[in-house]
Amino acid sequence: MHYICKEAEAAVYHTKFFEELLRSTPRPTDTANTIAIAATSAAVSCCASAIILVTTTGRSAEYCSRYRPPVPIIAVSRFSETARRLHLFRGVFPLHYTKEDRDPDWPTDVDDRVNLGISVGKDRGFIHKGDFLVIVTGWRKGAGYTNTLRIINSP
Repeated sequence: MHYICKEAEAAVYHTKFFEELLRSTPRPTDTANTIAIAATSAAVSCCASAIILVTTTGRSAEYCSRYRPPVPIIAVSRFSETARRLHLFRGVFPLHYTKEDRDPDWPTDVDDRVNLGISVGKDRGFIHKGDFLVIVTGWRKGAGYTNTLRIINSP
């Protein structure tokens, strides 16, 4: 069955579909929508293997899913409710980050969650060593601060 799904997904011309979605998006867009558009565009442009998204409420993952990137969206959240809800969106593979102790250093805490996304992506076969990855995070903790996009090579 998964071979049929993969073949059907491969038949979709993602670039054209994304351009049509982009044209129909009302302007100006808010920050979360703009980041979702940029993440999808970056994933297509650099042939990334996945989009790894660190999220609190899941809104960024929802927006990213709306633009149907041709790669999986690995959404890492500390909240189980958010992770459960994200199963409803196309292409989103939610992860519940269960580490109890938050690192007081915000960048280190974000890197820990990104590394979890990378390791699970490798385990599921989405990500291989040297692949490009699009990383979407916030500049500080809490909802509504997602505004950072990075492109890295998978370790």
